[in-house]
This record gives sequence, structure tokens and C-alpha cells, in this order.
Amino acid sequence: MTHDHAPDNEDLFARAQPHDLDAEQAYLGALGIAGRDARRIHQLVASADLYRPAHATIHATAGALIDRGEPVDPITLTAALQAAGTLSRVGGAPYLHELVRVLPDLSHAEHYAERIRELAQRRALIDAGQQIMQRGYDPTAGDPADLAEEAVALARNVRDQGRAAEDSPVVDMHDFLQVQDTYDWVIPGLLERGDRLILTAGEGGGKSVLLRQIAVATAAGVNPFTIQPSEYGPQKVLVLDCENSEPQNRRHYRPLMNAAARAHMPVKRGQIHIDCRPEGVDLTKAQGRAWLMRRVETVQPDLLVIGPIYQLHTGDPSSEDHARRVTTALNEARVTANCAMVMEAHAPHGNGFGPRALRPAGSSLWLRWPEFGFGLRPVEDEKSAEEDRARRLVPWRGLRDDRSFPPFLRQGQKGSWPWVPYTPIDTDVRGYSATGATA
Repeated sequence: MTHDHAPDNEDLFARAQPHDLDAEQAYLGALGIAGRDARRIHQLVASADLYRPAHATIHATAGALIDRGEPVDPITLTAALQAAGTLSRVGGAPYLHELVRVLPDLSHAEHYAERIRELAQRRALIDAGQQIMQRGYDPTAGDPADLAEEAVALARNVRDQGRAAEDSPVVDMHDFLQVQDTYDWVIPGLLERGDRLILTAGEGGGKSVLLRQIAVATAAGVNPFTIQPSEYGPQKVLVLDCENSEPQNRRHYRPLMNAAARAHMPVKRGQIHIDCRPEGVDLTKAQGRAWLMRRVETVQPDLLVIGPIYQLHTGDPSSEDHARRVTTALNEARVTANCAMVMEAHAPHGNGFGPRALRPAGSSLWLRWPEFGFGLRPVEDEKSAEEDRARRLVPWRGLRDDRSFPPFLRQGQKGSWPWVPYTPIDTDVRGYSATGATA
């Protein structure tokens, strides 16, 4: 059998193209109540991504309102559409109000937008496939090798649609190295903005105490180990404790705040905030992510202290999928505030052979995710361990940059800071290099 004509599009695909009107309605409903967040929500999709023409018109009208600095809600959209003569074509004012009414949760807007974009890309792929098939059936279309190149170009356009413009240009290495970088420190020599630190230890190993010390010292504007004033001054700190109750935290933080005051570096009001959620939070769920983002957006911290990790979701602790979804939420919070992040994780139970492992218990993703991972381990000198609660600060992953974390800590004097650096007898150690070795 021979084919000597190109079939019409209707001959190629009789089925309706992929779409989800419920997702489109929910997304537009979110856009209608987003308030100050309207521009960000609007930019999640393009008008052309929406399957229903009426929805594309509403989206484009909302964009025009945003560009004029006007609010976006059912009332302003009704007025704008009416002025353009398109209100009746989109379903009228009742339909605009219905979009807001059916919205399940504003925090789901990103999910709806992602669904819309994926389906729009599928439709674009179908359209490209139709063009390729038409050209293949057409005996006058030209050389098959040229048609294959056209097919590749069409597929590439679908792949890059709406994305290529966002790509940063590739840079010659010589130009790349001309830029002189500086550290954007939160804690000079230890943590800069964007850094992630996970601290581990066994039960009662002192990790929670050390995290609280880091939080209060950073808010006071001093190095959490040397207690020397920071050239960057006090930093804003947000503590989200997902394990301990409010009374427990008051008992723990009050002595640290007093220690800062005795060191003539009192923590000023507004420098450190805390929210206690001893029942934990599930960052794999939209409600938990929204809880986290509301607090981060309100405080805009320079340092976020959160954990422990096992309290950040309710699923299998070893699940890579759960860990990935938790890290996605944490990364969003970190990027939103442009802050450093410090977390607590529990170390696995020992097996009776050799020292207890210090890596985080649970998913192996936690080994790869942070820039810095340390564990607290008692020093080998039993007398020092008992009398001074001496600890080694042991890296369980290679450090990604040179930092000045002290290799050894011991208990501080009563009424002072809980942990202070020290050097064991006949030991010359000054800090950790990027490989995790003592320098």
C-alpha cells in the first residue's frame, strides 16, 4: 500500500489532548487570592500553558493587572475583563468567584502549576508529532535526512520551551576566574549564607546543647566557640525545635541568654525567635511545608536551626523519597531567607564492635546533602571524658570548604557557655581543612 497524501490532523489523533481543568481552576483560584504573592504565582505558568481559552484569557488579564501594580482578585478581574469586552466569554463574574471558592489550599499553587506545565508540554509534544507525521507522509516534503533534522529540531523546541531563555550563558574559564569571590559570612570562619550543617551524636552526647549555644551566640554576635565578637555583628536566628516542649526550651535557653549577658554581649530583642513543636512536623505534606515557610518568611533569619531530622516527617526514616521531599522543603526555606542552616540528627545505634558510627541515622541522602557534617564523640582519655565531658568534633563527611571548626570541645565552667574548645596535652590541632583532616 502506498501513501501519496498528507493526512489531516483529525486523522492522526481523535482523542482529546491531555489537560486537567480542575488543576487550571485551582491554580487560577490561588492566583485570585495570592495578594502580594500574585506576581510569583502568575509567573509559574504562561497563559499559553492553559488548555481552556477562557482560562488563558483570565491569566493574561491578571498579568496585565500585576504589571500596572493593581491587585488581583475576582472584583478587579471582573472589571478588567468587562472593560476588555471578554467577561461573558470567560463565564462572567460568578465563574471568577467560583474559582476562588473551589481552591483547596493556597499552598498547593506550585503543584497545580507544575501539573499545568507538564500537560502543556505533552500537548506541545503531540503537536510536534503531528507535524512530523504529516511531513513524513507528504511525498513532496523533501529529503528524508532533512526531515529527520527538522524532527529533531521540533522535539528540541518542545524540550526547551519556556526554559532556554532562563539558562545562564556558558562562560569561558578565563572570564569565570576573573571574578573575585568573598565569603558572605553568617558566622565568620564557620558558616556562610547557604551553608548546611548537620550535627550528630549518640543520646545525651551534647549535640542539642551545642546547637543551642550556636543559636544564642550567633544572635549575640559572637563566635559560638571562642565567644569573640564577630566583625559581622549579631545575626537574626530562627529556632524551630520539633522535639522539645516550651518549658524544656525555656530551661535550656535561659542560662545561655544569661551567659551572653554576662559576657557583655546580650542578645537584643528581635535577634532570636523560637517556635516549639514537640509533636514534630511532616515536611512531606503541604501543611507542614506551609508551616515552615510562614515562619521563615516572617522572621527572614540569617541562621535557621531546625530539627531533629527524624521529627521532620512521619514516614519510613530510611526512605530516600521521604528524605528527598524533606530536603526540597528545607532548601526552599534556605533559599527564601538566604540563610545558613544547622540541623540535628541522631547517630545509629552501635553494634558492639568499635566506635559508634556518627553518620545520621536513616536515609543515605543525609550523608550527601549538607556542606558540613560533624559528630560529637567522647575522647579516648577516659579521665577527660568523665571529668570534662571532653568531646571530639569528628567530620563524618569531607568538608566542602576550609573552615575553622575546633577538633576538641570540653564542658565549660558553671554559669558560662556549655562547650569550649580545648587542646589535649601534647596535641597540636587548630581546625579542620576541606578534607576533614586536622590542620
